[in-house]
Amino acid sequence: MYGVVDIGSNTMRLSCYRVVDRRLIPVFHKKNMAGLAGYVDDKNCLSGRGIKRAVEILEDFKNIVMCVGLDKLYVIATASLRNVENTEEILEEILESTGILVQVLSGREEAMYDFKGVSYCMEADSGIVVDIGGGSTELVEFQGEKIDKASSVAMGSLNMFTRFVDDLLPTQKEEKEIREYVGEELSRLDIGKQKLVLGVGGTNRGCLKLYNDFYKLNSQNVEMECEKIRAMFEKIRSGKKGGMTRILKIVPDRVHTMIPGMIILDEINRRYKCKKVQVSAFGVREGYLIEQLL
Repeated sequence: MYGVVDIGSNTMRLSCYRVVDRRLIPVFHKKNMAGLAGYVDDKNCLSGRGIKRAVEILEDFKNIVMCVGLDKLYVIATASLRNVENTEEILEEILESTGILVQVLSGREEAMYDFKGVSYCMEADSGIVVDIGGGSTELVEFQGEKIDKASSVAMGSLNMFTRFVDDLLPTQKEEKEIREYVGEELSRLDIGKQKLVLGVGGTNRGCLKLYNDFYKLNSQNVEMECEKIRAMFEKIRSGKKGGMTRILKIVPDRVHTMIPGMIILDEINRRYKCKKVQVSAFGVREGYLIEQLL
């Protein structure tokens, strides 16, 4: 059995898998809402408290792994450690405190592993893989099994919340500011119109849970129509109690990041004229493990 820890800007996750007949079989997952992006100071450094938080969670994961007994544990970090100024200091502190060696993925590597994970469990002729994380968004334009373009943008559900939102939910003015920022970042990418989005990451999974509840669909449904996502979003963000209640009921651990994340998704869907989103069960962790083992 093999494990992967993903140190993200919003969550830290431990995922364990068995490899059977060259197939990756999920065994269990453990998630912690670390919120590391909230510990980044005005010098763009992860604070001592943030480093301590990461170390404590890794120690917890390490204890779980010792009880389970793994053949090997891989630990990767994405925008959480990639986009701060004191990356080396953090890696040294983690290694000294836990004995764990962390590999920090570049934005392009993260996008490539996203595509590898998604294409392992889903098939599509063309489209874009979209991974909206807490601190970055990865976009991979593909045709069949071939990647045309892979990009990583430093905008995510948590850092958009931290940067633009003063209260729990964004005001109309704050939403406009987020949309303008996202639009500017996307305008720098050379990606054409796409009918299909293959969605990865917490925002896409959370949006799917809300979508299935909102439209009274089976929980096994993994497909969303972009127009219906937009209609649902307008209802939820209207400021009425029902919208907040729905978020608290369906995705309580994302109550503050769900709206900023959905704004990013909506802007991507608008810009690239997307028609539907299919949410993948596999992403960067699985793609990384497939690369290492298979």
